[in-house]
Amino acid sequence: MSAMSFMKRLPAIKLASATAIVAVALAVSGGQLMAAAVAGPVQEPDNLVAAPAGPGVTNETVLLANDRPELFARSGSVRDALGFTRGATRSGRHVHDGLQNSDYDEVAEIDSAGHATSLAQFDATGHLVTAVRFDGVPTSVARLTADAAAKTAQRTLASAGMSVSGGARTEANDVSGGWDIHWDRTQSGLKVRGDETSVHVWQDGRLQSVAHVEHSLTPAPAKPLGRADALAVVTRQCDAWFTASGSGYSVQATELQWVGPNAAFDAQKLGAAVEPYRLAWVVNVKPSGVAAESARLVTLFVDAGNGSVIGGDVVE
Repeated sequence: MSAMSFMKRLPAIKLASATAIVAVALAVSGGQLMAAAVAGPVQEPDNLVAAPAGPGVTNETVLLANDRPELFARSGSVRDALGFTRGATRSGRHVHDGLQNSDYDEVAEIDSAGHATSLAQFDATGHLVTAVRFDGVPTSVARLTADAAAKTAQRTLASAGMSVSGGARTEANDVSGGWDIHWDRTQSGLKVRGDETSVHVWQDGRLQSVAHVEHSLTPAPAKPLGRADALAVVTRQCDAWFTASGSGYSVQATELQWVGPNAAFDAQKLGAAVEPYRLAWVVNVKPSGVAAESARLVTLFVDAGNGSVIGGDVVE
């Protein structure tokens, strides 16, 4: 493929990359949250009989406390541990997300006016995925230090039955105030790309949201591909993209990580169900010459098992 052909493909590539980025961003920020929770009074739907589950198909079923007492009890424990307001009533549902190929349960706390004050979501194993409060605003202009916010977040997570390890990344949130605290997930000492536990702590010390992103992983190859072999794969691909047409490139960074295969360089995979993450070499390449007018950075995922390019990303 020539550099010109590569640049012509950039819109499709960027679409695929953006899809992956948005999916992660939504998961981290609680993007699965029911629209009624922020838009107005909750209307309890009838039990739904939807199309058979599959890619892109979302099925929803109402859950009652008598049907799933353990779910409602777990949600109540999380609500109390996080310091969220107890609702006048509660509403539950089960969701099958065909696009993400996942199932989750959620319980909303509903106030006397019919508005959701908080929501908690749990994966198929019962672990907390997302919790967020919609009531109130920070009650004080006083600002916690970054260290105090991280300690508050870790202590509150522990009380909710969630454990985190490693150093926390703490960032000031200039939009809503307070702090965003992140713990990256690792497996066998290697980063799982995009997986993390994140907490937003208001400036008065109360937790506003918790999110946990964790993908299933394939077994690591018995003998992972070496860095030199991975770079050879990238060199062959980038020579085909850039060098033959007069553009150039330079390798910026190479790291072994767990990554999710995506459609960045294969449009036929657009809309496919999410696959388990694989161990891969993540290689950042900076184009130069004409190609740099369309792409500032290209990231390739090279499967550490078979050496194939299984996705990546493009920064315009």
